[in-house]
Amino acid sequence: MEALRAELYSIVRDAQPCTVRHVYYLGLGRLWEKDTGKSRRNYSVPVRELGHMRERGLLPWEWITDGTRLVRQEMQYDSILEALERTAETYRRNLWASQPRRVEVWCESDSISGVLHPVTSKWGVGLYSCRGQSSKTFVYEAVRQNQAHGRPLTVLYAGDWDPSGRSIPRSVVERIERYGNNGIDLDFQQIAVTADDVRGGRLVAHEANTADSNFKRFREECLREGLDPYNAVEVEALSPGALRQRLDSAIENLVHDVHQWNVLARAEQHDRSMLLGVQEALEAHLQQQETDQDDA
Repeated sequence: MEALRAELYSIVRDAQPCTVRHVYYLGLGRLWEKDTGKSRRNYSVPVRELGHMRERGLLPWEWITDGTRLVRQEMQYDSILEALERTAETYRRNLWASQPRRVEVWCESDSISGVLHPVTSKWGVGLYSCRGQSSKTFVYEAVRQNQAHGRPLTVLYAGDWDPSGRSIPRSVVERIERYGNNGIDLDFQQIAVTADDVRGGRLVAHEANTADSNFKRFREECLREGLDPYNAVEVEALSPGALRQRLDSAIENLVHDVHQWNVLARAEQHDRSMLLGVQEALEAHLQQQETDQDDA
């Protein structure tokens, strides 16, 4: 058991932040035999052991991401100085304002959003989790936000290659176009899992759910692509590092005006320095006030 936990630690350390399901796929053939069919019976192993390791301080909690639990609370500060400090740390210019297209990243699940967030945060793009079939309200609000910016939109999407997973991007595209009255210049790109990923045979597959109401359409798409319609691949079968690298490259390729991007990036640094200067000046002012009160 100690040897198993040492291997799990090594896997998570190299892949973090990642989901438990990512650890399951990364451990196939290394820690346990590959499952066949739909059972994926060994999935309980990383769930149990990673929970044990984190609870006993053997594995940092932040290495395993779980985007399914959200806390909604207004930002609060202990003082105006803390507010300025936090603002300076998190201040971001909209560098995409200098580019011809807006960029958003959509994914199938909250768990995958936690894996992708370091990349979307780095580039300052929106990250949308469909949570399975995206609700009409969710897509409608996204469309309204995009219309307020009034620029062409590129969506990069990450999701499963299975009957339900393939139906999600079709639904999202249809609703974006319908709610935008076909007035949105939309470029939708699926970066994972793609037909080429499945065709390459490097990712672990499992049996597709033929009882899924979307299977007929999935089967037709697979046959057009020359793929076995009874094989499905989850996005977690792609390693977290490879998934983040793929997204990072896709976003970088969408920066068309590098000069203007760098101009705004320098302006962002200047603005952040100004905020730090305001913070330091206010801190000195408050300290002087305390000194004056003590003298009085």
